[in-house]
Amino acid sequence: MAGSPTDPLWRVLVANDAELLGRLRLSAAEAARVCDVTPRQLIYWTKKGLVKPSADGAGPGSYDVYAMEKVIRIRQALAKGYSLEKAAQLVQRELTALHGEAKRLDQMGPEELEDELRARLERLEERVAVLRRSLPAALSLARLRRAVAELERLQAHGALDSSAATGEGGKALVLRLGRAVDELELLLREVQPAAV
Repeated sequence: MAGSPTDPLWRVLVANDAELLGRLRLSAAEAARVCDVTPRQLIYWTKKGLVKPSADGAGPGSYDVYAMEKVIRIRQALAKGYSLEKAAQLVQRELTALHGEAKRLDQMGPEELEDELRARLERLEERVAVLRRSLPAALSLARLRRAVAELERLQAHGALDSSAATGEGGKALVLRLGRAVDELELLLREVQPAAV
C-alpha cells in the first residue's frame, strides 16, 4: 500500500524529510498562502529585511521553510499585539535560541540525548501537574462565554460606541477577551484528563 510505513518509498521520504524540507522553495504567493499572510505583507516584510528569500539561486522571491517559519512566528507575535519591529526582534531571538539548542542536542551522544529528553519530559509532566493543581475549581468557561456574548451584544447595539476611542477600545476588548477564552479553553483541554 503506497504511503504506508511498510512502503519503501515512504520510509526513504521520512528518513530524508529534513533534506526534503531544506530543498523546498515556494514563490511569494505560495509562501504567503502557506503562512496565512497576504503576498503584499510578505513582500513588505522582505523589503524591510525582516524575512529573507532563499539565497541559493532558486530564483528571486522564492522562500524556504526557514523563512516561512519566521513569517508564521512574526504573524503569531503580531496577533499577540506586538508591533512589527518588536515581533521580528522576538522571533529572531527565539529562532537563534532554537538553532543553538538544536546544535547542542546534535552534538550529544545517544545516551546523553536520551537522558536530556527524559529530563525534559519529566519537567513537562511536572508543569502539567502544577497547572492541574492551580486551575481554580470554580472556573466556568460557560460564564466567560456569556461575558463575551454580552460584550458582543453591547457592541452590536452600539453601547460600546459612546465615543470613537471608547468604541474602538470596546471592540478591542471583545476581541481580546474572546481570544483569551479560546486560549484558556484549549489549555484546559490539554491539561485536564478526558472525561470518562
